[in-house]
Amino acid sequence: VIVISAGVLLGLLIGKPVEFSKLKIGFNLPMPFPYGMPAVSDLMWVIPALVVPQLPMTIGNAILSSTDLMHEYFGKRAHKATYRSIANSQGIADIVSFIWGGIPMCHGAGGLAANYRFGARTAGANIMVGSIFVLLGIFFGQNAIIILNLLPLSILGVLLIFSGAQLALMIQDLTEKKDLFVALIMLGITLTVNLAAAFICGIIIAYALKSEKVNV
Repeated sequence: VIVISAGVLLGLLIGKPVEFSKLKIGFNLPMPFPYGMPAVSDLMWVIPALVVPQLPMTIGNAILSSTDLMHEYFGKRAHKATYRSIANSQGIADIVSFIWGGIPMCHGAGGLAANYRFGARTAGANIMVGSIFVLLGIFFGQNAIIILNLLPLSILGVLLIFSGAQLALMIQDLTEKKDLFVALIMLGITLTVNLAAAFICGIIIAYALKSEKVNV
């Protein structure tokens, strides 16, 4: 909340002139299926182009990493956070969001790390930020983008730096050479090829090392 408020203030002071005349306050409720239902031809393109490449990110970052990070940060207080519960909550939220024209979202370990790094220790931070965006959507509708554009992109960059650094520190938990080897191999493949290839290769290498047929 503080970062968003500071970003809006900076945007007003040093950003582009804001066309407040275009802001119209009203009562805007979302319409179900505003873009219609996807056709079979849409699914034939979307599944191989977007869904399959997204699976490693969703499984690895939004489910496995997020759940483990919750237990790392909050200990016993995170007892309700399991792989199943996180996957279910994310799936249900995306289905509901789709009905009202929203885009798919995930929990994401990066967002969790950023919230924790900036002092959030309860769900109150998400509730406050979410409430701000919901109210903007209800009262300003599509014109809410004028207000959101006040946020300098550099603020998002700072958030990514902090969340990335926070997540990178988790490598300290890898005490065995095998685990560190797999992590470094996956990092190299991700940087040179893509995350999907790194995900598949990482699983293969990890099982090969676990079988003790290969040693490092």
